[in-house]
Amino acid sequence: MKKYIYIALFILLVALFVGILAGSQNEENVSQAQSNSLKNSLKSASQDIAWAANVQKHLKILNADLNGVSNATNNSDYTALAVYAEKIVNDTQNAIDENDQYTVSSKLQDAQKEWRAALQDYNSAGQSLLQGANEAKNGTVGAENFQKARTFRDSGTDHLKKASELAGIT
Repeated sequence: MKKYIYIALFILLVALFVGILAGSQNEENVSQAQSNSLKNSLKSASQDIAWAANVQKHLKILNADLNGVSNATNNSDYTALAVYAEKIVNDTQNAIDENDQYTVSSKLQDAQKEWRAALQDYNSAGQSLLQGANEAKNGTVGAENFQKARTFRDSGTDHLKKASELAGIT
């Protein structure tokens, strides 16, 4: 009988020891999961901040391009208008390419999509504006392309406003 008590006690101790080790391993897994979660949160926050800085950078560039378009239009300078329209096309394409390199948090994903849509519309506006400016330089009116450019610009502005709302900027 004493032998069975020792065997039972031994089994109980082994089970206790295994339970403690498993619990310790579980705590390590939980600790590792928490650490990974924190790292992912920091990485996501870092991407959010970098993306927002990138948006600001490209907004300044696009603002300068649009000011150039406005001045060229006011002066009926179709050569300068074509230059600024081409800048819009190139600058929006660069902005789209850079935007696509960011993986933002779920909180900003919709804002990022709206920003991209705005850039695509501004790119299309630039292309239409360029065609219209070239037509105007060659003596034709280019009105159809100027109207397309206006429509794309308005749509881009709507997407930009939506992106601002989704990002919580408004």
